[in-house]
Amino acid sequence: MPRKLTNNSNISLPMSVWLLKDDYDYNDDPTVISATTLLQPMRALVLKMQNKEALKEVDIKDLVASKLGTAIHDSLEAAWSDEENVFDAFDTLGMGSLKPRLLINPKDEDLKPDTIAIYMENRVVKQIGKWKVSGKYDLILDGTLHDYKSTSVYAIIFNSNGAQYTKQGSIYKWLNPDKITDSNMKIEYLFTDWSSQKAKQDANYPDQRVESKRYPLMSIEATEAMITQILADLDLYKDMEQVHLPECTPEELWQKPTTWKYYKKPGAKRSTANFPDDMAGAYARKDADGNTGEVIEFPGEVKRCNYCPCIDICTQAQLLIGAGLLKSL
Repeated sequence: MPRKLTNNSNISLPMSVWLLKDDYDYNDDPTVISATTLLQPMRALVLKMQNKEALKEVDIKDLVASKLGTAIHDSLEAAWSDEENVFDAFDTLGMGSLKPRLLINPKDEDLKPDTIAIYMENRVVKQIGKWKVSGKYDLILDGTLHDYKSTSVYAIIFNSNGAQYTKQGSIYKWLNPDKITDSNMKIEYLFTDWSSQKAKQDANYPDQRVESKRYPLMSIEATEAMITQILADLDLYKDMEQVHLPECTPEELWQKPTTWKYYKKPGAKRSTANFPDDMAGAYARKDADGNTGEVIEFPGEVKRCNYCPCIDICTQAQLLIGAGLLKSL
């Protein structure tokens, strides 16, 4: 649970009790680092380690998104833990003949060559140097890793987290090479803002509220090399002053591209045409229109800092706010 909590939004007592319930299996061992933590920007990771007692206040309302995600995960785990329900699903999908081969969270001695093994929500810890890397997967079904994501439709339209999914899934495979044998993983999307109307109008929009997408996994060797490098960087920076820490990159900041907007009539409220990441295109359009009007640069806004507990103490975040690139919530 976040250390500093407020209820400035006057969330009701019944909802507050639900939002404040936290069943995460925390580990106080300072040498344990989770798979998701490994993939955070190095600057944010170090600042959180250095300033555990000085992180930003969190209002109860800001817990809603993560709590909904947790609730969905809990529901999915409960569904797969109900053996009768799993068998019914196989029947419904015309896969009833496979039921005798199903084993849910089997022991090694119960495995047979034709077994369809199902593993759920198991945490695994693996030593690497002085560190212990920890990871808790959602579901492994017959050798394939499945990870549940409740998210906006734009996560799949723009594939904004594809590289992160590959890295996270690869760490789970590195932790569980005996169980995860597929070279790809599946992200099981549940879209929180899906619209049936938009699905009919936009060919790039998801056809339905739930969708699966495959992502490639790195080799065990490449994954271990990645983990080793991240931990080496962490050892290098963990005691350094903030001025010496690497800055978060535009990609890590979830920074939108700079957009050049062309206004055929100077001073108009609405632009004639927009050119994301394309200054030359904006000026070419201006030239094509007889070199009239004006082109104005709109630097891309940064989004991730508002979800980082270090925003109030991070000098990079403060500079971004001063430059108008970050609007704090």
